[in-house]
Amino acid sequence: MSERERERERMITEDRFLEYAIKIMRQKIIQEEESRTAIGRAYYSLYHVTGSVLQKKYSFQLIKEIQKAYPTKRIDQRRLNWLDRQYLRSFNLHRIFYVTLFDLGHTTIAFQFKDLRSKRNDADYDLNLNSTEGQSRVIVSQIDGLVSKICGL
Repeated sequence: MSERERERERMITEDRFLEYAIKIMRQKIIQEEESRTAIGRAYYSLYHVTGSVLQKKYSFQLIKEIQKAYPTKRIDQRRLNWLDRQYLRSFNLHRIFYVTLFDLGHTTIAFQFKDLRSKRNDADYDLNLNSTEGQSRVIVSQIDGLVSKICGL
């Protein structure tokens, strides 16, 4: 194996978050913190896959949605046009991805994306919510299915 291949193997990729979530959910006994972690990791796989697809196939629409969402913000157009990853962090991309998917006509996918983000927020922030193993399995499975749909756009 070449040095480049070894380096690539060490890099985290979008799919590895989802693989890790699925690995957690395959355990026989799952603690609540593991269920919540699985939802978070699965959602971030979805988030990164969605970002990659939108940047590769729909960059014009993505840029347009950022400009529309932040009309009063002074935007560095050069960095935005290059889809500079550091610069993009200054925007609420969770919301922008949803709106971009919706405006592209992928309304069902957009609403599923938004709903799964809400479920991820619940898993991370609502400690009073009793997150059951069964619910977590369903959510991770839904995310897995949506990742496949988004990859097919």
